Amino acid sequence: MKRLARIVPVILMIMRLIIIPVKARALDFGDFSGDSDYGSDDSWDSGGWDSGGWDSGGSDWDSDSGSYRSNSDAVELDTADLHVLFIVLGIGWGSVIIIYVINNAMDKKRRQRSQENSANRDLTGGRQLRSVTEYTTAHPEFSEVEFKKKLADLYVRCQHEWQRKNISSLRPYFTAPFFSQMDTQLSSYRMKRQTNYIDDIYVISVDLMGYYSENGFDVMVARLKTRITDYVKDDYSDRIIRGSDTKQKIMTYGWTLVKKADSPQRGAADHICPHCGAKISMNQSAVCEYCGSTLITDSFDWVISNIRGISQKTL
Repeated sequence: MKRLARIVPVILMIMRLIIIPVKARALDFGDFSGDSDYGSDDSWDSGGWDSGGWDSGGSDWDSDSGSYRSNSDAVELDTADLHVLFIVLGIGWGSVIIIYVINNAMDKKRRQRSQENSANRDLTGGRQLRSVTEYTTAHPEFSEVEFKKKLADLYVRCQHEWQRKNISSLRPYFTAPFFSQMDTQLSSYRMKRQTNYIDDIYVISVDLMGYYSENGFDVMVARLKTRITDYVKDDYSDRIIRGSDTKQKIMTYGWTLVKKADSPQRGAADHICPHCGAKISMNQSAVCEYCGSTLITDSFDWVISNIRGISQKTL
């Protein structure tokens, strides 16, 4: 028992150094993807977590005297002690690894449940979604097929403009607060002289989860599943500093879109400039080519008010 008592402080110090904190780095439009996978196809949120670090407390090993020294009293270990130490450490390491794996799996499930609840609150504010069929019945001019295609095309365009580090052409498709939020995130790439490349973009599916109406607005919640390759390069050295140009990722997002409830549903190519009355295509420009006015679609069409990362899986 005396021998074990001398060894225990050493074991505890080593066990405290086992877990190393890891933080994912963000990439892609809106910084929703990263180096570490997260979430699941059944969850609603990107979330993320930050584990605490461990401090060894200023202890060190004295190789000359064969003893472990802490900030308090020295503990002497003889050869027999070392044999016992190695045996106990072998058992201890195995136990710690098993416990760590089990706890990590349980923590992951708890995080996913918490993330799902958090994302649902963010996307719907706790409101009950009504079916898209109900919306289509009330608004026969609304085409679910065309709307899904529009979102798929807009997703691809968002990625291209993000890579160009200029999303001004996307202004008509975002609410003012969301556009400001995205442009602020993008400004960090411009300041650091870095470019986020998004290649091999493929939209796997677009699903409309439902809608609700509030304060004179209709709110539609959509779920996009895509495949991308994304990485960040330094503009001067052309060196990849984050991500990978070979590994593909499956990304799932939750999009929230809003439109004034009393405004008519319009097609992509039949918008009318409210300033000069000219017929324009909002899929091509944020400025009327006839009168030069800046055009914002939230007065007569769907715009994105929020995007949430649901999951990421590296292939």
